[in-house]
Amino acid sequence: MNWRDHLQTRLLEIRPASVCALDATAHQLAGTLLRNTPIHAHENLQPGSPCALALGIDALKGLDAQQTQHLISQTRLYVAPRILLVVPSDGVLDEAMFRALGFMLSATDTAENMRIYYYDIDTYKTVPDWLNARHWAHPERWEP
Repeated sequence: MNWRDHLQTRLLEIRPASVCALDATAHQLAGTLLRNTPIHAHENLQPGSPCALALGIDALKGLDAQQTQHLISQTRLYVAPRILLVVPSDGVLDEAMFRALGFMLSATDTAENMRIYYYDIDTYKTVPDWLNARHWAHPERWEP
């Protein structure tokens, strides 16, 4: 499956309530696939009105590593709790950097040298087994 087909499938699976398009290509694709969904351009988004999903296809083109990290951070904090990005495999951020930013690799298209990364605030970090009430301190178990 090429990256375009995978991206369309993911968008139809997610069915976001609203989309913030980070670039013109993303705006066009979201408008075509999600006809009844409000789609906002990143530049025109009003502060305090986040979208359900931010979509970027060409958004990272021409940006250096610092600018890319800044755009991703600002998008995560102020625009949307979920992000779907299409990036070239030889982009300024490698897979380890995307993982460090909380993204998961959704698809790789080796023929066109593209990758799709997905970020979701609700699932980006799994809860460790030790973090539950069973492992909280019990003073009666402490030996002097």
